[in-house]
Amino acid sequence: MSTRTVRSEDTTRHLLQVQLDSVVQQLKLEGQIAPVAVAGDFLDVAQGIEQQELAQLVASRLAERARRLRTALARLADGEYGTCVECGGPIAPKRLLALPDARTCMACQDRLERAGRGVTS
Repeated sequence: MSTRTVRSEDTTRHLLQVQLDSVVQQLKLEGQIAPVAVAGDFLDVAQGIEQQELAQLVASRLAERARRLRTALARLADGEYGTCVECGGPIAPKRLLALPDARTCMACQDRLERAGRGVTS
């Protein structure tokens, strides 16, 4: 393995870890949201419930992002990072730069989306 590859892996690991740390911090902040007040007029209670539902949605998305980043770190440690889980081909560096937790190349992602299997990145 060349020095450049090691440096690239170290940089990638660092960037993934920084993103993961940021997501974990955001999740901690989301967990500090006050519970909905059950007293007050109907509109206040309804707005409080809506805010909590939105906060839960945000927390759910952040948790999924954290899971994907942990998976990317594991794939990096296993030497599989940057390799498409569908076809085994390389994932374009520009795609990984834009979406560091991508697990599929663009061609496979397009095929999966057309087949209705959703976004697997």
